[in-house]
Amino acid sequence: MHSDDGALTLTATAHPEAIDAVHELLAQLWEGTLSADDIHRMRFETAVAEVAGNIVTHGRESGTRTFTLTVGITDGLLEARFKDDGTPQHLDLTSVSLPEDLAESGRGLAIASALLDELHYRRAPGENTWYLALRV
Repeated sequence: MHSDDGALTLTATAHPEAIDAVHELLAQLWEGTLSADDIHRMRFETAVAEVAGNIVTHGRESGTRTFTLTVGITDGLLEARFKDDGTPQHLDLTSVSLPEDLAESGRGLAIASALLDELHYRRAPGENTWYLALRV
């Protein structure tokens, strides 16, 4: 983890243990800012954790994958950007919704979308990029 122009960055192998490192990075962000109240922090942290979980769970069918997460707050906007080398995700973020009540998965992106002002996904050659933003 390092700071560059107020942003914090984490690069990790996409394993379930990496979710703890994501929370630690966000704790570091909260230590350095008074701009976000508890509600905004909780919304943002939940959304970031949901997208991280999606990357860890669905990012690659086999083999090792890595991701980089950069977080920061500027001009009243909490932002996170994930970049990962996983497989392309075929999804339409404008139509994500919660699954049936008894479903055991499939809620993460719907929850993240509901908590954020912006959630975008883009695929470039060899790389997925996720952008998350919440106005505070």
